[in-house]
Amino acid sequence: MQTRQPKKSYKQIIHNHMLAGNSLSTYEAFDLWQITCFLQRISELRAQGVVIQDKTVKRNGKTFKIYWIDTPADTDNNASGVQL
Repeated sequence: MQTRQPKKSYKQIIHNHMLAGNSLSTYEAFDLWQITCFLQRISELRAQGVVIQDKTVKRNGKTFKIYWIDTPADTDNNASGVQL
């Protein structure tokens, strides 16, 4: 009998994606996981002490921000002290 794996929260998904060295924009988060509350999750991670960088970019006449984490806090994809 298999046990069900607990579903990851959007905050966990975003955090793990950025810890893996990937950047993310609001559109990409929606396209990948249908996350409509992306900026709220970024705010929550920042409030918990995760240092998330951002940059405003212009492409195809549109202006938006890209978010990323420069250096992972540790190697197991979970920054110490951050509750997800």
